[in-house]
Amino acid sequence: MKKDEESADKMNVADEKLELSCETSDIAVEKSIKSPLSFNVDGKTDYQKDDIANSFAAVQENVCRVTPENDLQDNATEIHSEAVIPNDPMALAQHKKLDITTKKLKEEFPTAKPRKLKNFYSKQNQLIDQFLQSGDEERLSALDLETNGPKIKTAVYGSATVNFCLFVIQIYAAIATGSLSLFATAADAFMDLVSSIVMMVTSRMARRPSVYKYPIGRTRIETVGIILFCALMTTVAVQLIVESSRALGEGKRTDSTLELVPLICVGVAIFSKFSLMLYCFFLRRYPACYVFFIDHRNDIVVNSFGLVMSIIGTRLVWYIDPIGAILIALLILFSWASTAYEQIWLLVGKSAPREFLSKVLYVSMTHDEQIKSIDTCRAYHAGEKYFVEIDIIMDENTILKVTHDVSQTLQRKIEGLEDVERAFVHVDYDQEHDPYEEHKPLYPKIRSKSRIKVVLSQIRQRISMVRG
Repeated sequence: MKKDEESADKMNVADEKLELSCETSDIAVEKSIKSPLSFNVDGKTDYQKDDIANSFAAVQENVCRVTPENDLQDNATEIHSEAVIPNDPMALAQHKKLDITTKKLKEEFPTAKPRKLKNFYSKQNQLIDQFLQSGDEERLSALDLETNGPKIKTAVYGSATVNFCLFVIQIYAAIATGSLSLFATAADAFMDLVSSIVMMVTSRMARRPSVYKYPIGRTRIETVGIILFCALMTTVAVQLIVESSRALGEGKRTDSTLELVPLICVGVAIFSKFSLMLYCFFLRRYPACYVFFIDHRNDIVVNSFGLVMSIIGTRLVWYIDPIGAILIALLILFSWASTAYEQIWLLVGKSAPREFLSKVLYVSMTHDEQIKSIDTCRAYHAGEKYFVEIDIIMDENTILKVTHDVSQTLQRKIEGLEDVERAFVHVDYDQEHDPYEEHKPLYPKIRSKSRIKVVLSQIRQRISMVRG
């Protein structure tokens, strides 16, 4: 313990501290961010080992300001065991708060807002769990996939089969009744079927190795496939809007009849969708099952709405049917346009959220005692997953073999995280250098706000001197 304290004292305090926020109206926090225990990475990225532990202490200090006594012990979390838990070198588990019920929070913090405090502690507990489980993500993911793999396959193939049957049934119902609303739902079912085929093809292409043509893989082809499919869906939606508008302009049809058998078929299809939605709901923590859960849920709403609009348009008011088709087409249009918008930013290279950066920093700082600090940490999308770039600081007298082993094992450890596709670890011995010297600058160097304030103050002084 003494050695750790001495080594911590020798470390330089970072220019930017970890910032925490309880996000309550009665808690006085000087600086706040949207989520707890996150690192401020807006400016210079320089992190010391004691920053992470100090951040948890800062949470307790800020929370204690709610009560007049400011007694840290009375307002501490339920778990404060001094024993060091395995794989928890910074003893973060003791900062978890088990009892975060509204009643308990009202007793501890009577002047604070329980909902915001509960939200804060829930996020903090979740982040601590992510930190402590980060070293086993790859192994746990593989074990979980091996255990529940057959269930996932059942959900995927069952959903694809039901989508095909639903398309056939809805095409029959739309042709038999001539309802534009049912034609719109049939188009949606057809695009669901096409999307399943597109995703299967792109996934197979992404897994097929091509070391010389695509040295870092081609997983981004899945994102490209989604964008192309979104473009196709929006085109179909626009065509449905045009045809429905034309039907409104032509007026009431005289040959519209209501057939019972097609409507029963559509009802059976909706029931099948509902059953699969429940099955996928219990497996929603897997990405593929979650996608199908959302798809089935949306299809139930769309098909039910289309069925109701078709019945009303045939029996009561004729123009309800084309209006329903237009509404369904608009729903399809905006849904897939928003999906395309999200996927485009994944290809552009959108930055990872603060919580993920915090987890990468924790993994890096606790990887090896010879890592003195972190100079830079970047994580950005390269398709669905992240590319991570991190610069670690080690002693300049460390031999090359040790430096290589530490950086390589850290690189592989970061790549073991579930959301990471590739990691790049760079070793440096100096943390006071200019980051613009390491790479070709992507953006022009921006002056700091403090410098701008100095210039503005000088201008004001000169103006006042001239007026005086």
